[in-house]
Amino acid sequence: MGKIVAEDTATDASNDALSDIEQLRLIVFGQAKQELDQKIRLLDKRMSDELNSLQLKSDERHAALLETINENHASLLNKLDEIDGQHDSNAAALDADIKQLNAQLEMAENASRDDSLALHKRIDSEVDDLQSQLKSAINDLSEQLNAMNNNLASSKTDRKILAKLLANVATNLEIDD
Repeated sequence: MGKIVAEDTATDASNDALSDIEQLRLIVFGQAKQELDQKIRLLDKRMSDELNSLQLKSDERHAALLETINENHASLLNKLDEIDGQHDSNAAALDADIKQLNAQLEMAENASRDDSLALHKRIDSEVDDLQSQLKSAINDLSEQLNAMNNNLASSKTDRKILAKLLANVATNLEIDD
């Protein structure tokens, strides 16, 4: 117990010494310390206010940015939906045009094929008519040629006979002379 009393006395003595130092400090630096503490508190308050103000501004800007992003996103989605609708409409119109063109092409091919067949028939008919006309003309020319050939042959024969007769007449005239 004696030790505890001695320790308490020593602690009290050191506390007295500390409080003396504190009092001395308070006397020498008290005013400056209070002003410094005041400045620190004011600076802390100003920093807190500025940080709160910056946080509010940052939150406002962040909210405004999110709102702008959401509006732009919605606008872009609407435009994309509109463009998709136009694309679908254009694709449907193109499909309809393709079907219509295919039908027209098929009709044109059928008409062309029919015209081609009719033209071939007409050409074949014309060729047959020309061939029969040529055969007829060739036969007629052949007959005429044969007739002329016969006429020429007979006229040659007639000339020969006439020449012999004239020669006989001339001989007879000479003899009579």
